[in-house]
Amino acid sequence: MSEHIYLNFIGGEWVASEGGETLQVHDPATSEVLHAVQASTPADVDRAVAAAREAFETTDWKENAERRATALHKLAQELARRQDHFRDFLIREAGKIFPVARSEAAMIVKTAEYYADLTRWIYGRTAQPTPNALSILVREPVGVVGIITPWNMPLALLLRPLAPALAAGCAVILKPAEQTSGITAELVKVIAEIEEIPPGIVNLVTGVGETVGAHLASHEDVDMISFTGGTETGREIVRLSAGNLKKVSLELGGKSPNIIFADADFEAAVKGALAGAAFWNAGQVCTAGTRLLVEEPIHDAFVERLRQAVPKLKVGPGTQRVHVGPVVSEEQLNRVLHYIEVGKEVAELVVGGRRLTDGELAKGYFVEPTVFDRPPLESPIAQDEIFGPVVTVIPFKDVDDAVHIANATRYGLVAAVWTQNINKAFSVAKRVRAGTVWVNAYGVLFQNVEFGGVKQSGHSRHYGLEGLYEYTHLKHIYLQLP
Repeated sequence: MSEHIYLNFIGGEWVASEGGETLQVHDPATSEVLHAVQASTPADVDRAVAAAREAFETTDWKENAERRATALHKLAQELARRQDHFRDFLIREAGKIFPVARSEAAMIVKTAEYYADLTRWIYGRTAQPTPNALSILVREPVGVVGIITPWNMPLALLLRPLAPALAAGCAVILKPAEQTSGITAELVKVIAEIEEIPPGIVNLVTGVGETVGAHLASHEDVDMISFTGGTETGREIVRLSAGNLKKVSLELGGKSPNIIFADADFEAAVKGALAGAAFWNAGQVCTAGTRLLVEEPIHDAFVERLRQAVPKLKVGPGTQRVHVGPVVSEEQLNRVLHYIEVGKEVAELVVGGRRLTDGELAKGYFVEPTVFDRPPLESPIAQDEIFGPVVTVIPFKDVDDAVHIANATRYGLVAAVWTQNINKAFSVAKRVRAGTVWVNAYGVLFQNVEFGGVKQSGHSRHYGLEGLYEYTHLKHIYLQLP
């Protein structure tokens, strides 16, 4: 039986790459080949951009809010109907465990529904600068948008920019991560069935970032790039985009502090630390609370609880009842194992620290959930985004020390504070440099509340009205009155 090969989707048609080459996509739990996708060329990107530009300029998509709302409502309905299909695909291609895959498949329905409802509510404003003049500020779609998505949450982080871009009236070119291009193509299949979306408004071009992503980012006829991924790649995208000074929306890496004070609800904080570490996705979450800052009076007791709790997390493929799945690829496996070895040289290994190769696990990319204690603040395991099931515990003395350690990183995506003193919580939340700060909770996100980072975690905003406005620009129309 020959492997299935996914094609590109350009101008409303499924087409092979002009280069004729393909890339294999592997199951992270078994390393077996699942299917192949197009190894596209710059010429394929040019075709997709041309199709998007033509559709944006010649159809009524950008002006017809009713059409866009209907299309997004239909998309939400079809995604809801096919949730089980997407859940199972996430388990196989992205290495998700069952409940996480189910949650992500449900999340994209909510995202499509939310922006379908917002489509008719894209308002500007008016002003009267002089008695005989009227200024009208209107929001218009940015235009042609390249959307480059990561592999860790391939559906949720695809719909997050795609839904508002479509709601705003843009045309898009999707470039997914190579490791999860199959599930992106499956979603585009659904979009291709929605008659309200004109051919060319949504295009898909798969391939490696150095070729496809780079050409998309530098393309003179692309008006905006939306990128979610690593900070180093984000920096390169900014450089490439400078040719035509296109708008760039970035959500990048994180090394987020989860700050636990001695007066916190101890049991709730332990649960929050374990959940915030994102072991449920093998640590492959940009918002993961991988720096546990614990106040000295409870530090030893807290570490002991982690020593007891973490080994109870069952590791295995998402097709089984497990708590931790595989990392996404052999490349990512080797990256995580390298950081673990570096960590062993500078910090105390509390628990974990090995690749798991027992039985069937030997075929996949499985790493024990790992906890290090007291790493030097400047060490790689305390500074770099490892993107694996690795957590560091750092003791602190008082509020000022906690804030100093929390801010002692180039990242600023999210943070959390655990304390029963609301004044302390609010003070720390204001002083920590992060786009989101949770108090006595971790990882809570809503469709109608904005999200985004500061410093080298990016500068864009997602979800909510701010997420919609990312894909618009303001035009000032001045009317001289008689």
